[in-house]
Amino acid sequence: MNVVEVTEFGGSEVLVAAQAPDPVPEAGQVLIGVSAVDVMSIDAQLRAGWGKDWFPAQPPFVPGTGVAGRVLAAGAGVDPAWEGRRVAALLPWGGGYAELAVAGVETVVVVPEGVPLWRAAALIQVGPAALSLVAAAGLEPGARVLVIGAGGALGLPIVRLARAGGARVTAAARGPAKRAAALEAGAAEAVGYEEVSGPFDVVFDGVGGEIGRAAFDLLERGGRFFAYGVSSGSGAPVDPAEAERRGVRLVGMEQVQFAPGEFGRLAGLTMKELAAGRLTTPVGLALPLERAAESHAALEARELVGKAVLLVTAEAVRHHRLGGPEVLELEEVPLPQPGAGQVRVRVRAGGVNAIDWKLRTGFPGATIDGPQGTGLDLAGTVDALGPGVTAWRPGDAVYGQGTGTLAAYAIAEADGLVAKPDDLTYEEAAARPVAVETATRTLRELGVERGHTLLIHAVAGGVGLAAAQLARAAGAEVVGTASERHHAFLRGLGVRPVVYGEGLEERLPHTVDRVLDASGRDVLDLSVKRTGDPAKVVTIADMTGANRLGVRFSTGRDTSPAARARALRAAAGAGAGVRIPVAEVFPLERAADAHRRSQDGHFLGKIVVNTEGSLPH
Repeated sequence: MNVVEVTEFGGSEVLVAAQAPDPVPEAGQVLIGVSAVDVMSIDAQLRAGWGKDWFPAQPPFVPGTGVAGRVLAAGAGVDPAWEGRRVAALLPWGGGYAELAVAGVETVVVVPEGVPLWRAAALIQVGPAALSLVAAAGLEPGARVLVIGAGGALGLPIVRLARAGGARVTAAARGPAKRAAALEAGAAEAVGYEEVSGPFDVVFDGVGGEIGRAAFDLLERGGRFFAYGVSSGSGAPVDPAEAERRGVRLVGMEQVQFAPGEFGRLAGLTMKELAAGRLTTPVGLALPLERAAESHAALEARELVGKAVLLVTAEAVRHHRLGGPEVLELEEVPLPQPGAGQVRVRVRAGGVNAIDWKLRTGFPGATIDGPQGTGLDLAGTVDALGPGVTAWRPGDAVYGQGTGTLAAYAIAEADGLVAKPDDLTYEEAAARPVAVETATRTLRELGVERGHTLLIHAVAGGVGLAAAQLARAAGAEVVGTASERHHAFLRGLGVRPVVYGEGLEERLPHTVDRVLDASGRDVLDLSVKRTGDPAKVVTIADMTGANRLGVRFSTGRDTSPAARARALRAAAGAGAGVRIPVAEVFPLERAADAHRRSQDGHFLGKIVVNTEGSLPH
């Protein structure tokens, strides 16, 4: 299995991807197929050599003490019903930066359906700690609470819980982004460490050092001081005798160190509160497992808002059999790996095309052998580079065509992608690739020229709109069939719209030079009759009619990725640039509804699936 291990004590560069034997669950353990791994500040501290006196592992070792995934096997004495369950687990002695991990069943909790596994991983350790700390504080309505390190992974849940308990929370954090997150979590005010002023009834110190010591001085007599943080490198140097003189109760790390049974109780409560939306922490950084070193570097830079997690799997829409929209399922799948000349894209939005649901149903001649993804259009950011790719860098915003793009991550050919313009949203960009390539290809096949009259059947769809705009930019006149409710928009593009259906022949101009059929509504006989030549008609939607009449049935099967990219670039410069309206947006978990809506038709532009809810952010 793939792991990331600490090869020696040192900086983040000592974290190296490696191979290790698959673990086997012993008695009382379960084997977990890891989907996401929690990254803790203590992981970075242990990697650097801190805590050698009590931490038993010596390099090389695999860090990581919190994971979420699915149980693959149960050891002796464990109820077999655990197998297949979505779970989160604590691994007290590490081993989480891996594709597989074993955990004692007493520290494993079920993740409720509907809760993304990366969210469960982000909370499996800080959730129980936050619940324990706030419960021990015994907060009363109106209590004055200071949270030090309020923009971090544990600080933000504490802010949220304390506010929910009626406290007035002052959040102290480094930098405007962390302070903004604390305000969003419910803090009454958010300030820098040097701006804190009391008095306070309760202090939650997640930083330690002199910052924690200064916060202790702001406590009222009889206050409570929770010292659980060492991100500064040491705990707050508080004198117990001084605390006793002032009647301050000191609570240390023992409040966040749990026996297995207590951890299980708190972790179970955490998952329930997470499912209900009452307890969460933002994930400020999510990286593939092999980039663990970057997550440690980000933690040590002290700029990260909320949590960092490492991803082994991500969500993707797939189907295991041909059929209707109901065969589509949202599944956790291994992160795809780019091959030579390819990139992995962190998908922000994916378009839905007719070919997607036609392939899903088995047309034309489609078969299925194992799980099949869906989707071709994508817009997102480059996440990983395959061998030989030099044109892109991780983080570049791109759009184009890929494979299985209704997913959090997808693979695309590097030379088939185009830089996303700043004036296009990800959803708008995802509406363009297939439509633009298809329109460009079919107009070329038709030989549309200046002065031609082009008839487009289904001009209000993605391909029709792209073809209309490109043809108008080339100097052609465009007539298009569309529902009457879309006519005003089409006239704004310079298109002469006509209503399809009975009597269409009388509504069309007498002279039509070329026809593009994007509807498949039995219009090819009329189209050939009006042009007088089947060579002047192209369809992308009626294979049967095309074969019968000798009309070209156009597919992009042989179009190279580079040609697709050229079409997108050209379309961006055609006139004011081709624009395709987004008719409706669906979240990834409603991909089946997006297919249904696309299949129903009668909308303007494209149906788009937004994947943001399935991405850590």
